Amino acid sequence: MATIDLEAVAPEAAIKSFERKGLEISFDWRDVDADEHARNFTVAKGMRLDVLNDIRVAVDDALRNGTTLDQFKKDLTPTLQAKGWWGKQLMSDPLTGEDRLVQLGSPHRLRTIFDVNMRASYAAGKWKRAKDMAGRVQSQSGQKVYLRYVSVRDDQTRPAHANLHGTVLPLDHTFWDTHYPPNGWGCRCTIQIMTERQVKRMGYEVSPDPEVKTREWFNARTGEVSNIPEGIDPGWSHNVGKSATRAEAGRVFAEKLRLAPPDIAALALKSDPDVVAEIQNSYGLFFDDVVATGKARGERRVIGAFSPRTVERLSDFDQFPENAAITIGDKDVLHLLRDAKKTRKQAVSESFVHNLPTELANAKAVLFDTEDPALIYVFDAQGNRKGKLVVRIDYYQRVRGTDGKRRDIRVNAARTAGVVQPENLRDQKYKLLDGEL
Repeated sequence: MATIDLEAVAPEAAIKSFERKGLEISFDWRDVDADEHARNFTVAKGMRLDVLNDIRVAVDDALRNGTTLDQFKKDLTPTLQAKGWWGKQLMSDPLTGEDRLVQLGSPHRLRTIFDVNMRASYAAGKWKRAKDMAGRVQSQSGQKVYLRYVSVRDDQTRPAHANLHGTVLPLDHTFWDTHYPPNGWGCRCTIQIMTERQVKRMGYEVSPDPEVKTREWFNARTGEVSNIPEGIDPGWSHNVGKSATRAEAGRVFAEKLRLAPPDIAALALKSDPDVVAEIQNSYGLFFDDVVATGKARGERRVIGAFSPRTVERLSDFDQFPENAAITIGDKDVLHLLRDAKKTRKQAVSESFVHNLPTELANAKAVLFDTEDPALIYVFDAQGNRKGKLVVRIDYYQRVRGTDGKRRDIRVNAARTAGVVQPENLRDQKYKLLDGEL
């Protein structure tokens, strides 16, 4: 198998792409769709978070230190063997409930894990480099940026991939949505980034729109039927760079949301439904990391924003928040998860905590607690009960910045959550700001 091509991509870009991935537990690679594979780090049969995290840390170290495949296997094998994740074992399939003899760790599997994650991370890094270059070149000279498909010209290359060799198309062409390499297990294809001027100087011609033929693929795990391009392996017909960029976009937008004036932030969240999905993706990565480490490091993430109506009505109670962004800290996430693991009927579920941005966007009502300045977000719960999330307004919180330093800021902080009877929310101290009970 050829070595990973590091040409034209800074290691830092590949590392950052990999760092943004969360953890996704799966029994079978078909249990996780293509886009989730790009956003999250997953290993089939990696059903334990500690094992999955060990493998992720090893891949991260390999990216940072330029570790060879042999060293990667040598370092990781004893750890996995000590935890029992090695060889063939009986394991219960969560989809069917059947016990199956499955292959866990092995030299071949570690080679596949190493190869797939290294190639995908560098491919995502290259995509980011191409996007950055496009923005710079467009502003300076008005030129476009092109990608050229490059396959390894030997007898191991798939004929379909060899036929794509030399395809030159603009960076924003839809072809790269499905054919941006790698395009299969063990695929060694890559791309070459060029400006319009470089394309002409090297004697290349821009390709006509490729004819993309598709075939039906039945996912026996999920029961879904999808159309995938011919020559592309199932699970690989996506752009790893775009998927990684979408996760980063959620984080960037969340930071802008936190810094924007309340009325602007509230309108921004309401006007673009895709924003909620991006914030959910970004928060999901944060949530997975918190669960994997089980430790609080003083970090916070944006999970939503006040609605325009909430911002307007808060002024009636002399409440003028510094911003409209709703945030949660890793310490509060762990607190909510500890409550979720208890058998008390007053605790919200773990899935609720994981989906906080989505839940906030679909809250049934927003109440203001006049005795203890806070917002109460109300949700439907099992039976006739209601779920609630308490958000403190302009709450002073010490956070760790990207520079590692801690500083005090004012945030609208999601602090506690629970399940209550509807009549508990009709207390006179609660004033309805938005929605209906």
